[in-house]
Amino acid sequence: MKSLIKLYLIIIGIFALIFVLVNLTGILSVSDIKAYLHQIQQADKIFVSLIVFLLLASDVFLSVPTILIVTYAGHVLGFKLGLLAASSGMLMSGTIAYILCRLTGTKMLNILIKDKQQIDEVNSIFHRLGFGMLIIARALPMLPEATCCLSGMMRFNFVKFLLYYLLGTLPYALVLTYLGSISDADNPYPAFAGIGMVYIILYVLWYIKLRQKSFEK
Repeated sequence: MKSLIKLYLIIIGIFALIFVLVNLTGILSVSDIKAYLHQIQQADKIFVSLIVFLLLASDVFLSVPTILIVTYAGHVLGFKLGLLAASSGMLMSGTIAYILCRLTGTKMLNILIKDKQQIDEVNSIFHRLGFGMLIIARALPMLPEATCCLSGMMRFNFVKFLLYYLLGTLPYALVLTYLGSISDADNPYPAFAGIGMVYIILYVLWYIKLRQKSFEK
């Protein structure tokens, strides 16, 4: 388990570094995103949906403020269209991370963890617990990207990856787009209460599933 945690921390550290560099260099800062989203509020909803999709899909490269964008989607596009744009954008970001890391996974693992025994240990643990990790990945910033990357590195079944990642992403998108649709997009922080409740439920479900597995053994 220590090897898996170490790998997680390394990958999260890489995404955190990307976030800092993107903001320091001014390529796409949080304030820039806020200003742009504010400017296009009155634009055609299909155009706004596409922008939301593209911003969230680029999260794997730019570490964009997901909570802000998803809440904004609900506020400007309404619950249904906002949910569609936000959830499909996040799913695309995860899929890109999965594919990229699946293609380069062996090389990356050999660079990040040189010990073959530790690599085998991480592989075994992730294939056993990956479903739960994907479901609760939205609970913390940058954890979704790291978990999608690990799924690709470990060659986790792609269909299962999509299913479990969707199970974790959809409640997140549902709560934030709904709260965005009934509140002010410039103040997304009340959404934390709702999303907190969602993940308490997800953690409980994960715990129950792990208990079932232990009894099966």
